Amino acid sequence: MLAAIGVAAVVGGAGAVGVVTAVAMTDTTPPCEACQPFVTGELLAPPPSVSSSGGVLDTSITAATRTVTIGGRRVSTQTYASTFSAPTWIINPGDQLNVLLRNRLPVGYLPFGQWSKAWLQPKGGHTNLHVHGLHVSPKAPSDDIFLNIMPGHQYQYRYAIPADEHPGVYWYHPHVHHYADMQTFAGMAGAIIVRGGLDDVPGIGNLRDRMLFIQNPQVLRGSTTASQYEVPAKRIITVNGQVQPRIDIHPGESQRFRLVNASTERFIQIEPRGGEFWILARDGNTLAHPVKSSLLQMGPGQRLEVLVRAGNTSGAFPLVQTYFNQRPTPFGKQPRVKIATLSVAGPAEERQPVPQALGTADDLRSATPARRRRVVLTQNPAIASFYVNGKRFAWHGKPETIFRMKLGTTEEWLIKNQSPEWHNFHIHINPYQVVARDGKPLTGQPYWADSMNIAPGHSITIRQRFDDFTGRFVFHCHVLVHEDHGMMAAVEVVP
Repeated sequence: MLAAIGVAAVVGGAGAVGVVTAVAMTDTTPPCEACQPFVTGELLAPPPSVSSSGGVLDTSITAATRTVTIGGRRVSTQTYASTFSAPTWIINPGDQLNVLLRNRLPVGYLPFGQWSKAWLQPKGGHTNLHVHGLHVSPKAPSDDIFLNIMPGHQYQYRYAIPADEHPGVYWYHPHVHHYADMQTFAGMAGAIIVRGGLDDVPGIGNLRDRMLFIQNPQVLRGSTTASQYEVPAKRIITVNGQVQPRIDIHPGESQRFRLVNASTERFIQIEPRGGEFWILARDGNTLAHPVKSSLLQMGPGQRLEVLVRAGNTSGAFPLVQTYFNQRPTPFGKQPRVKIATLSVAGPAEERQPVPQALGTADDLRSATPARRRRVVLTQNPAIASFYVNGKRFAWHGKPETIFRMKLGTTEEWLIKNQSPEWHNFHIHINPYQVVARDGKPLTGQPYWADSMNIAPGHSITIRQRFDDFTGRFVFHCHVLVHEDHGMMAAVEVVP
């Protein structure tokens, strides 16, 4: 069984770090679950992007029903722009990010295939915005996920990015309760890049820089549907809106991959092929030293930055999503499929060394926690209800605040998964350091994240420091259907 957290360095308990050999392969991996109507093998194209200038990024997104291209096929769905993957926002620490969100979803809108959820909120179509992973204020007009923007309305978000924001990869998506899963699944999501950090490390910042924004839509009769029970619709894994794209790289060349798992519930596990894969950062937190990986594991919402060093052998090397048993039902078994192909071809380049000193990271293992708390994740599969400490999150009215933390303090939380499914623990505003797994302290370099996988029956212990911002926000399982059905809780930082 995979370990309860993280990527290859902590997979399988004792670890699964190993050398990935560059051996030419015949592409005999299984096809994707529903590739037949889609174009495959296209050269990977980046999502559109907008960049800050003079310390400010003014941009806008419009939530609306559109016909966009997914894997070369025209599909009706709900997006923020004319592309399936929304534009990437590129900003700097200290910038002002201003986002005008226009809601043009129809009144009473429910995503295709979701008529059975109409009882949850009869006036569907409302939405909002969350900047996942950014250390910004949880108060309006910043990252306030309690806002409710109705159809036909718009809202001006303003995010003051701290001068010490960690450079790295983040993303944005809706967070209105009961609809976060469906709207994000439909395509309302995009990446955020905060410049700096690894950009300034020789041997990384000068490499070809690849965004791989991974989503997991399902198409039926020319439209997306979030219902996994629809037949014969099946889910496909897209990268930047493409199906099984081709990523070109020269023999011996090094490239930098920025991977975002923007799927709503799929646990992505990629078997690297065609060279060496070194993890440089996770969830916007740069590692002190790179870690060679034989499995890239990302739960929903997680991000990785990876240095890819191609082998000296030309060929087509499939990047394969491994089989994953997320939950004990037929719909919880995710098959082994190909996500993309690493195409090693062209003139050979001299292999460059992997930089070993990437940065420094805070370490809270020697800190004295002001409080210790327990978070227990449970569920009732019979009625699709999910719980935090025995309670379902209530959206109507003012949600109960279960924890209040003092500004500037450090706390230790034990997160236990006492359910039969995998979960992914995500908290807003502040990242956390994982200090133990199943009660056993983690050694080595500090392990920071804002989203973390927890296997059934396992636990993680985290420490987090509540700096800079007071206000209410939430933590939840980032398998968004679990969040929408109750596995979320409100917390508040107080002076």
